[in-house]
Amino acid sequence: MFLVGIISWWYGRGWQGQFDRVKRRLLATADFFSIGQLLGTLFSPFRQISAGKTNGSFGMVMRAFVDQLISRIIGAIVRTFTILAGIIALFFQFIVEIIVLVFWILLPLFPVVGLIVFAIGWVPQWI
Repeated sequence: MFLVGIISWWYGRGWQGQFDRVKRRLLATADFFSIGQLLGTLFSPFRQISAGKTNGSFGMVMRAFVDQLISRIIGAIVRTFTILAGIIALFFQFIVEIIVLVFWILLPLFPVVGLIVFAIGWVPQWI
């Protein structure tokens, strides 16, 4: 009965808990890179201090426009690279998390496989 309880927990609540931890880790990585927020502000000005709305001559208005345009281009480039880095990190983390979940499913079978291998007398070649 004890073994049945352990296996039912492992493939029941334990599996759900592991899946929830994987989900939280992926969401934490997405939050770390702020992918959603960066996509929402992709073409916003980047660290713009002085180039705001100006009321002055045509030259001052054009200079402010060019300053804002350059700031937006730099912001878009920086945000795009940060988004790409976040997507790459999420992709590799997703692969690792899939391996973790597969390992979680197969881990209880390792002692059984070990006993079967021991019973048939198989020994690895390197020993």
